Amino acid sequence: MFAFRSFGLVLSLILAAAMLAPVSARSAVNAPSGEASRVIVIGVDGGDGRTVETMMDAGDLPNMKRLRDMGSFAPLGTALPADSPTAWASLNTGRNPAETNVPGFVRRVFSGKNPTGTFGHIKLGQVAKLDELPNQPLTSKWDVKTWWGIGFGVAFLGFLILFKALLRMKFVLAFLFSALLGGVGAWAAGNMRAGYAEDYPYIANFLEAENFWDTAGRSNVKSVILDAAASFGGESPEGVDVLHGLGVPDLRGGLGNWYIYTNDLTSLNRPPLSTPFSTAGFEYRVDVKGGAVNTLFYGPLNFVKKEQYQNELKDLEARMTDTRLGYQEANRLRDELTPRANALKTLLGIGTKGDKKDADQEVVYGISKPLSIVSVGDGKYDITLGESTQTLAVGEWSDYYELTFEMSPMVKAKGTTRLKLESFEPGFRLFVNTLDIAAEAQPFWQPITSPMSFGADLAKTGAFETYGWACMTMPFKDGQISPETLLEDIEFTFKWRERLFFDQIKRKDWRLFMGVFSATDRVQHMFYQFYDDQHPLYDAAVANRKTTFFGEEIALKDAIPAIFKQVDRVVGRVLDEELQKDDVLLMCADHGFQTFRNQVHTNNILIQAGLMKLKDGLTDPAAGSSIGDYVDWNQTKAYSMGLGGVYVNLRGREPYGIVAPEDKAAVIADIQGALLGFLDPATGQPVMSQAYVTSELHSGPYLDEEPDVMTGFAPTYRNSWATAGGKASLVKEGDGVALGPIVVDNLSPWSGGHPSVAAEHVQGLFFSSRPVNLPPGGPNLLHIAPTVLSLLGVSIPEEMDLAPLTFK
Repeated sequence: MFAFRSFGLVLSLILAAAMLAPVSARSAVNAPSGEASRVIVIGVDGGDGRTVETMMDAGDLPNMKRLRDMGSFAPLGTALPADSPTAWASLNTGRNPAETNVPGFVRRVFSGKNPTGTFGHIKLGQVAKLDELPNQPLTSKWDVKTWWGIGFGVAFLGFLILFKALLRMKFVLAFLFSALLGGVGAWAAGNMRAGYAEDYPYIANFLEAENFWDTAGRSNVKSVILDAAASFGGESPEGVDVLHGLGVPDLRGGLGNWYIYTNDLTSLNRPPLSTPFSTAGFEYRVDVKGGAVNTLFYGPLNFVKKEQYQNELKDLEARMTDTRLGYQEANRLRDELTPRANALKTLLGIGTKGDKKDADQEVVYGISKPLSIVSVGDGKYDITLGESTQTLAVGEWSDYYELTFEMSPMVKAKGTTRLKLESFEPGFRLFVNTLDIAAEAQPFWQPITSPMSFGADLAKTGAFETYGWACMTMPFKDGQISPETLLEDIEFTFKWRERLFFDQIKRKDWRLFMGVFSATDRVQHMFYQFYDDQHPLYDAAVANRKTTFFGEEIALKDAIPAIFKQVDRVVGRVLDEELQKDDVLLMCADHGFQTFRNQVHTNNILIQAGLMKLKDGLTDPAAGSSIGDYVDWNQTKAYSMGLGGVYVNLRGREPYGIVAPEDKAAVIADIQGALLGFLDPATGQPVMSQAYVTSELHSGPYLDEEPDVMTGFAPTYRNSWATAGGKASLVKEGDGVALGPIVVDNLSPWSGGHPSVAAEHVQGLFFSSRPVNLPPGGPNLLHIAPTVLSLLGVSIPEEMDLAPLTFK
């Protein structure tokens, strides 16, 4: 009997322990039927299914082939349009763009009565009040008067206890001294609170649907998500750790600002003034004197001080215009206050032009840090940025510089950056990369992880890039760095992402893990000019130039296969080191890729088809650079803007709309006919495979944010860079203008693409470690979110567009 009772007691304890164990402990037991103990998702930005399948069949991706053989592989249908933020938003939420409110990289808005484009996935220029910020520090709560009271009360009581109880001072003296010191405490507490601004500039996210990891988190599924695209801005449920990716700004609140310092005589502007490049770069002219360069590096805008100056100026102007003052008193006050008011206007950049002193521009251009480069002999240079110095040779990259920018004693912003000394004498050239937000010290007004404490956990293994578009594609596009330098940066970025991935996956306290690798997208965007021997920029000598990439010598033409091999190596590590018996590994991509040889001026097609009308009397072809300058809205039925969008000039929606709602369908049919019927004059072949009617494919509250028709270009074609801004190609003809060529070569280093291309030509990749019953037409990225939730045993929200994939 005793033995039986003992056995029963032991069994009860075991069952109780099992019930109290965290959910993540399920990895050690068999999962329920159809469910996984854990789900691992590897996201591959730009993971082209066609490229991967070809390389697997050639034996170049052995680990992906192994994954295919143990489970399933198929091309993955992408979103429409196949823009990265649109596709990731749909993949992560299981909902179409009319429900996510992420219509593409470009969103059509109206400036006055003319359409223009803005970012479709992020909101620029947002301002939040201090009391609206969810992550505000405790010391920023309550107003200055409240803090006066808190400061006085705490100091008064503290010193009263000290003087009376401990030092046994007479009550009257103790009271008086405590009151005096309480006043000091009130002053200190008020100044502390005054060190915060009331308004905080930030970049927001348009996403209006819930990501699958948040849905899982609300069912108590512990999750780790790395480099989540188009997702930042909100708080995830407890137990869900997220590092946000695509869309996250740099520390200056910009989109990947980068910097060139040079002594080139053709460079016109000296710090603090700069010469902007076409993307996000700035060039500064500096001097080399005595083997040294001394200049400044500009950090974020000091909006705290700017607000203080604005408030002071407002107060001064109110005092100077006070009608209650007598004439003589008003003149005396103006004489006294005008110099200060003018100085404040200078600091704020109001009504001033030309060069200004560095000190006067602290508010306008950002908080500065000293930047100096000094030759120390033997081809080495000491480079000091801020408070730290590193020694580099020409051609070397620095390690991270960590910089703290103080806006006030209470508000600081910390960033990290790297630099490369490209040359020193006789021609000086220094490249400084994006100033990233430091993960361990995020600004409370612009968090980049959820929760914010997760950033400090990630940073324990070292500093890393946090800007949402890591990799230096923009300076390469602007012709300011070499392809070799870009590959160096891509290798650096890939390695730190791999380090973070495996540091976090080894935690073992999660049931859902997702990590996204984006280097594949960046390499394909920039290196198709070397990979595709029919590309207009292809140069055999350059394409065959050798460089070192991940420790191996490759030709530039092999960079695209080489980066996929690195992803394959990561897959091998996951299979060998991390995948457990009842786990399911999924791999997915937002879209695939095509070479981008030919630009197509879509607005010219519409003009040629009579759907868009030029204004009468145009004489300057430059009018085509502004849609408001060349379009006769009273005779225009459609126009194109963004990366493949065509809009009906609809009455009641467009400011100059002429198409009646009942005629919209007929105009859409005309648009389709014009797009699908246009043939490349050089080849006689259609430039488009599809012309999608958005309302037939999408439904949701944000449908009006999308174009009425979306282009589906055939391989090698894409909408032109000009069309993205609503422009048309015009040429001089006699005393007027005529349409320019509609199809032109793409001579931009941005030589691979996916936006505006037909979905069937840019399919992504899909892998599963467990065999899948593939649906007719293949899997779509909208399957990913419900499939993950199904594997985790989480109820699938009815708002998701597709049912989960089923497993064999």
